[in-house]
Amino acid sequence: MDEERKKILESWSHVLDIPVELSIELGKTVLPLREVLDLSEDSIIMLSRSTGEGVDIRADNRSLASGEIVAMGDKARVRLNELTLEDN
Repeated sequence: MDEERKKILESWSHVLDIPVELSIELGKTVLPLREVLDLSEDSIIMLSRSTGEGVDIRADNRSLASGEIVAMGDKARVRLNELTLEDN
């Protein structure tokens, strides 16, 4: 870590432990209410993304990064590929 970044993090030390809720967006779709009501435990919902396209990582409903799902043992994880940091 370079010195400038280290100084910035030190100046923010009083807020660095605040929890931030992240969401991982796999894709979106629109379904008629009739189909939503017919969903069951084994239902499959088609999404707008294909396998291998990656996922969006969002914080406070703003784009933070993009990544990809990876398997580590019996768990799924998300590997960050690029920080996007929207200017909203």
